[in-house]
Amino acid sequence: MSVRSLWIFPAIKEHRNMKKDVWLTISSQQQFAGCDEENIDLQTAATLYERGGKYYIAYEESELTGLEGTKTTVKLDGKTVALIRTGTFPSHMLFAEDERHVGLYQTPVGSEMAIATHTSRVHNTIGENGGHLIIDYTVEVDNSLMGEHHFEMTVSTKPNIQVV
Repeated sequence: MSVRSLWIFPAIKEHRNMKKDVWLTISSQQQFAGCDEENIDLQTAATLYERGGKYYIAYEESELTGLEGTKTTVKLDGKTVALIRTGTFPSHMLFAEDERHVGLYQTPVGSEMAIATHTSRVHNTIGENGGHLIIDYTVEVDNSLMGEHHFEMTVSTKPNIQVV
């Protein structure tokens, strides 16, 4: 009598808890109907980490953005990006190319308002060594177009120091 054994071992995945300090360069342009274009350029320290195959970037907002006391976490999952703010001005916005998503935004006076984003472009090259993120989207309030937005974020392991 012959006995044959077949052993099947599940694939062993390397689990890494990658976490590193990075430097963010953020550029944002907003155009609201009847208003001048508003530009915000920001450079700040942040933390980049990976969990469950997704990358996260966490940083503290500043007085420059008008969101002082707020922590922002950007969750990157391929061409889907979630912008999660906690603290003084909590909100949750989702961006996926050619999709419309409704999220909540807390106003400075403390009331919540539902806003919708329609994303026309998401370009994401961010990985464990940094990269670049571009999001183009519109914002609607009560089904009325309120503005067009262009957001760019560069993640680098060393500060981008520009001499002027």
